[in-house]
Amino acid sequence: MNIERYRCFGATALNGNDAVVVSGPELPGWSSEDRQQFTIEQHAHACVFIDADGPLTLDFYYPHARSPLCLHASLAAADHIWKTGQHEDVLLLTSSMKKQALAFDRAGDTIFVSVDIQQADFPNVSIADAARLLSCNPVVIMSSPAVASVGSPKLLVEVANEDVLYSLRPDLDGITEWGRANDVNGCFVYTRMGASQNKYVGRNFNHLDVTLEDAATGVAAGALSVGLNADITLYQGRNLDNPCVIRAACTDGKIRVGGRVAVGS
Repeated sequence: MNIERYRCFGATALNGNDAVVVSGPELPGWSSEDRQQFTIEQHAHACVFIDADGPLTLDFYYPHARSPLCLHASLAAADHIWKTGQHEDVLLLTSSMKKQALAFDRAGDTIFVSVDIQQADFPNVSIADAARLLSCNPVVIMSSPAVASVGSPKLLVEVANEDVLYSLRPDLDGITEWGRANDVNGCFVYTRMGASQNKYVGRNFNHLDVTLEDAATGVAAGALSVGLNADITLYQGRNLDNPCVIRAACTDGKIRVGGRVAVGS
């Protein structure tokens, strides 16, 4: 069994969201329950299992659940595959609903993944409903919340400024229950970075445990780029002393998301 730990989307090589990449001939014998338990034991934000029985397939897990897509773990898997000489232009990810193609490219220690924009009938969410989930005053929500997806749907909520963003103490149980009922994978809250053009700061609320807040959320960056219909740079993790930078761009019906990838310890 080969196990590697990475830091992805870090503002420097010392920062980033951690991901564990697991590969080896033993994996076909691992059940979903085995993989979930392994992920819990790793104390990582995400694990990705590379199944090589046929086309290379990525299987993603968070400590609390299997996921249809995790972009920072995808970047870690891509780096592992390049280093082991198994490079393919396209990887297939596993989910309970479908297989989705991922295409990768890189420039030095920065890796990008391109994925189709997901089209679906997403729920309408009022400002009042979003405020209840976030346990905040509705007046700090600056636009109508929306759901967008690049493989893992996110509820996108814009707030007034960074002070509001970092003061949020949302109802994590409520967000989880609402997400299960509406097939949405968490709530991503964002605000514009000062007067900067297409630069944003964000926080992702997806875990029940407040200590597991993401320092970087690639699928949310992709969803936000789709929702805004703009190429963006997203800053995340400053409140966790783990600053991260994610870049996302829409082109020809696909979303391209990337950032720094470094081998962790």
